[in-house]
Amino acid sequence: MPQAIVHHCAPGGASRPAGSLQQNHATVIDLNSLAPTLVPADPALYFSRNDPADPRMGDIIVRDHSRIPDTVRAVLIGVPQDIGVARNRGRVGAAAAPAAVRAMLTRLTPYDMLAARPIPAGFLADAGDIRCDGELEDIHERLREVVRAVRAAGCVPIVVGGGHDITYAAAAGVYDADGASGIINLDAHLDVRPPVPARNSGTSFRMLIDEGMVVPGNVVEFGIQSFANAEVHVRWLNAHGGRIITLDEVRARGFGTSLATAYLIAGSGERHVYATLDMDAVRSADAPGVSATMPDGFSAQEFLGAARLLGRRPATVAMDIAEVNPTYDRDNITAKLAAYAVQQFIAGLCEREGGSI
Repeated sequence: MPQAIVHHCAPGGASRPAGSLQQNHATVIDLNSLAPTLVPADPALYFSRNDPADPRMGDIIVRDHSRIPDTVRAVLIGVPQDIGVARNRGRVGAAAAPAAVRAMLTRLTPYDMLAARPIPAGFLADAGDIRCDGELEDIHERLREVVRAVRAAGCVPIVVGGGHDITYAAAAGVYDADGASGIINLDAHLDVRPPVPARNSGTSFRMLIDEGMVVPGNVVEFGIQSFANAEVHVRWLNAHGGRIITLDEVRARGFGTSLATAYLIAGSGERHVYATLDMDAVRSADAPGVSATMPDGFSAQEFLGAARLLGRRPATVAMDIAEVNPTYDRDNITAKLAAYAVQQFIAGLCEREGGSI
């Protein structure tokens, strides 16, 4: 049975300053109380060449839950379910994504060519997967509890779904630890459907706004596409103060400029920022294995650049990747892209300087 995890990170609270991930005060995450919520990751997913001269992420991710060293700054959390996708009448298969992404992630080397240094051993811990028996609402409560605990320890949760309903639960956990935040959502869809008759993969942002867990003026929907959203949903988000930056606008203004603008809006007022990456924001040529493919969208290069920037920016306190669907993938390229996005986000975290989250 996993024991308590000790993190030497900043304590939780809305007043936590943004910045790098340096040590501050010790906080304990009691995995004895969280153990019924988590299932350890399958060891078979962890790759190693057993070569000290050629380490892989599978060699340096912390998996021993008896004690996490004070080097840990980010925590990987899988959510292997697609109940919300099924409720939203999408094509199921995302339940297999956390395993597929882990398998690709652990094969990557930690060496970052851009920074000319490796991601440090012990920087990332793997909490395993959220237990996904029961109803979607039960799963969300478990995820919310784990994310809250990670954030209360001052570390950055990286959540891998699963359907995009994971954002509701994970952002709620951030709210519990940090207060209301901003959100930047890379997506083709707004996901502001009303939760009627029940929540699903298309209701996260409406629920978060309605329940006051995010600040509507700090909600940015980035890369939204024509002919993929209902007019009533566009009008609802506009009426509540959210900002929509369409894919057409991104193309006209340039990706880098548009993303920088989006981040300024999401983080304005010294807000923490929750970053969520829906894989259907990427064009199907680069990401065929998703719950709802799009013929147009971001390129793989743009998607990875966004992940790097979101990790680098000091206001970012959590990130998720949703809607990878291995059932429809081709040669694992979507799972690989998601794994590279996680790795780029982690590399961005490593670049932060000064202060503490």
